[in-house]
Amino acid sequence: INQEHAVFTLMAELDLCGVPSTTMRLAGLNECDLNAMLADSIRAFPRTTKSLSRIVYQKTNGNPYFVKAFLKSLVDRHILNYSLRERRWVWDLRRISSEDITTNVLYFLSQRMSALTESAQTALKVLSCFGIKVRKSIVSHLIATSRYPDFQAGLDEANEERLLE
Repeated sequence: INQEHAVFTLMAELDLCGVPSTTMRLAGLNECDLNAMLADSIRAFPRTTKSLSRIVYQKTNGNPYFVKAFLKSLVDRHILNYSLRERRWVWDLRRISSEDITTNVLYFLSQRMSALTESAQTALKVLSCFGIKVRKSIVSHLIATSRYPDFQAGLDEANEERLLE
């Protein structure tokens, strides 16, 4: 993401208010490691996944989060799927290479979030205020409060979408 993104504005405002934060710069996977991970994930020989991993690398710059999201979107749309007849994963390189996927991870995630129901979005927003881990007692209180009547349904949807651990 670039410096004009809203997350940097938020971080600057938090810094002005004295809220401590940590900035982490993560390097992506290199093309060889991405190929090894992809081959292992679909239980194939690395030589057979090289062309697929090359395209995935070009689309994602090796960002592990974006790689996972991109591959999930390919599976969800049956561009990458398991063939029972062939007993292996199959894919359409031409369709994958023509995919118009943004390289901005936050944009992709925001698109994914906006597809959620309002109750799921609210649940995620409220939970994000508590940090990475939230005690069960807090979640129980949030479910029981009348302020968030659909909190449980929102949690269930977020879990189904694998947005929570």
